[in-house]
Formats: sequence, structure tokens, C-alpha cells
Amino acid sequence: MPVWQNVNLKQKAIFEIIQRGETCNLPYYLQGEELDFFIRGIAQGPHAKTYLPQLVEREKSPIYIARGHAPPTYSRVVKLRFYGPDPVLKDAGPNWPAGQDGELMEYIIGWRWLYAYWDGPLVDEVDEAWNTKMWPEVAKLDWTWETLKFLTPPYWVPEDGKPWRIGRNEAYPIRVVKGKGKGGKSGAGSSGGDDAGRGSAVEEALAAKGAGKAAA
Repeated sequence: MPVWQNVNLKQKAIFEIIQRGETCNLPYYLQGEELDFFIRGIAQGPHAKTYLPQLVEREKSPIYIARGHAPPTYSRVVKLRFYGPDPVLKDAGPNWPAGQDGELMEYIIGWRWLYAYWDGPLVDEVDEAWNTKMWPEVAKLDWTWETLKFLTPPYWVPEDGKPWRIGRNEAYPIRVVKGKGKGGKSGAGSSGGDDAGRGSAVEEALAAKGAGKAAA
């Protein structure tokens, strides 16, 4: 199954909305429940106190999906429309134009910044979540993780007191272990086989080099 690597269920719902429409129909301006869902996502991420308070009014389309800059058709970006000055650049100095007060500006926000601080399960922790539509189910106010079937992701995730992670089986990353010991001896484990062959070849080369010096 595909690995979503630390993407949570609400972020997957964000991604589904971003990728849902055809490229030819972009830009797509969010409205209604979708707009509310994205705004709540910004509120639960690092831009809750930067761009969120300066978003334009709902009737002016504060959030929309646009085509990305990469060639693939799935390349999309999330754009915010806000009133200047830019809250991040305004104190960055004269080399970083931040705009004027009240100026209509735009900012491309990474979709993984939305719901980045949401305290909920990851896609890789829920059985079949990778193949299940999360939107609009996870946006419902009465949605709960308690009915989900959980599993251990294929990478390390700290327990962090999360109730769905208590008592789980720990998954450890696959390690590549370099064979140790004398190459000329084939033993049990990962040190035999090819390592032994390489060791013998090295010893033969050294022996030949030594013989050459002795003949000189």
C-alpha cells in the first residue's frame, strides 16, 4: 500500500479536495463547508497568527486552488488572498517587499501546513485509510477516531500519550548492517557469502603485492 509518511487524516481530506477537480477547471474558489474546513486547517497550523487574521472577506474568495508550477497535471497549489502588509515579510527588511496596508495580496501555502497541529491519527495508522475518502467525513463535528481500526505504521512514530497508540506493536526501520569479521571465513548471519568472497579477494591481492615486493 502507498505510504503517506506522517500525513494525518484531515490533511488527506485537504489533499482530496485539492486534487478533485480537473486542471482545466482551475482556479477553483472554495466556498461553504470546504472554505470553512480550510480555514479551520489554517487555524490548526503555523499560520494561525500570520495570514489567517488578514484573510479577505468570504465574498472575496480568501482561499482557492490554482495550477502549480510543475508540469504534471496533479500539480496544484493553495493560494490565500489577504490584506497587506505581508505578516511574515513586514519585518524582514527593505530587500523583502511586504506590501502596503490594505493592499490585496496573495500567498501560496503548503497544504501540509493545514491541520499540522491537529491531534489525530495518521493515514498510515488507520487500516485502509490510504484507500478511503476522508472528505467530508472527517470534517463533521461528531466525527471520532474511536470507531477506526488501527495498525502500526511502517516507520517510527512516538506514542506521545495518544490513546490509539497505547499498547501497539513497535515498528522498527529496516537497517542495513555491514558484515564484520574476517572475509576468508564464512559464518552464519550476514557476514558470509559475498562478504567472504570479497575478503578472500582482498587477501589474495595483498599476498600478491607482498610477493611482488619480495621478488624486487
